[in-house]
Amino acid sequence: MELLLITGPAGVGKSTLSWELSAQLAAANVAHAVVESDELDRVFPKPTLDELDRIQPGTVDVSSLNLAAIWSVYRRLGHSRLIMSGVMMHHRHDRRWILAAIPDAQITVVRLRASETVLLERLAQREIGAGAKAQAERSLHQARRMAAEDTDGLIVVPTDGKQPPELAEKVLAGIGWLPAHARQG
Repeated sequence: MELLLITGPAGVGKSTLSWELSAQLAAANVAHAVVESDELDRVFPKPTLDELDRIQPGTVDVSSLNLAAIWSVYRRLGHSRLIMSGVMMHHRHDRRWILAAIPDAQITVVRLRASETVLLERLAQREIGAGAKAQAERSLHQARRMAAEDTDGLIVVPTDGKQPPELAEKVLAGIGWLPAHARQG
């Protein structure tokens, strides 16, 4: 099972890249599924550790349970590739809960980067209202923290000045998910 994990700060283009990767794979007739990790724990109230433990002993994150449930359906449908996106501030920790959900996952992590100016411009296009300033501050904090982390084992992709189709082609070429006849010269 191959899992492509698209990470980066809020506003860097993770969802947009995931959608473009999916479109290019579909055009090449490559079976895959896409999951936005933010949707795996969008619940109120958040379940307690006791509630999670009753469902599956040792579970500490509802995201893992939900990912396992979603992937079990996709696996039964014959899928072996998953694109998943999310901020993933601590990719080593995130690997653990992902592997708890999908133990046989071979995870490739793509970390998207953008300059602070570009991040703020992108966020200004999508964030409105009272939370916009706080989201911009969170995104800058995320970007700075990720820029300071070791990137060994990650594929780092700068996004400034790049369009989603170009980024998707680069990522797909790097991971080898497209058949030879679908790759552009």
